[in-house]
Amino acid sequence: MNREPEALTIQHTEPVTAPWVKASASTSAQGCVQVRVPRVGVIEVGDTKNPDGPTLTVPDADWEHFLIQFTRGDTTGFGRLRAEFLPGGGFTLTDTSTSKSPVLAYTKAELDAFKLGVDAGELRSGDPRGALVGER
Repeated sequence: MNREPEALTIQHTEPVTAPWVKASASTSAQGCVQVRVPRVGVIEVGDTKNPDGPTLTVPDADWEHFLIQFTRGDTTGFGRLRAEFLPGGGFTLTDTSTSKSPVLAYTKAELDAFKLGVDAGELRSGDPRGALVGER
């Protein structure tokens, strides 16, 4: 019997205590792409401008694929995570596996800092090593 793969739905049953990190190139306390590992095998992505706002939680493999495509500048092959680059700079990020995915929106400065962090390998899944959110 062939079955279509189901979208991964992450349910938080316990509070997440993993720290948020951002690219060390980010010089703003607010306005950064932030990531954390809520549990083994997944990465959560948020926005420091909206610390209580929506987040995207995806398997490590999907995050790694996104980072590789992002580094290459490939805007056609992102996969599950979809970045839309904005005319004045910046980008939005959504999860294409769900029709009700929140849209995270980042400015040009956030995009620039994120790119530097990705290029430096700071925001990889498993053990992101950027700067702790709340620190410069």
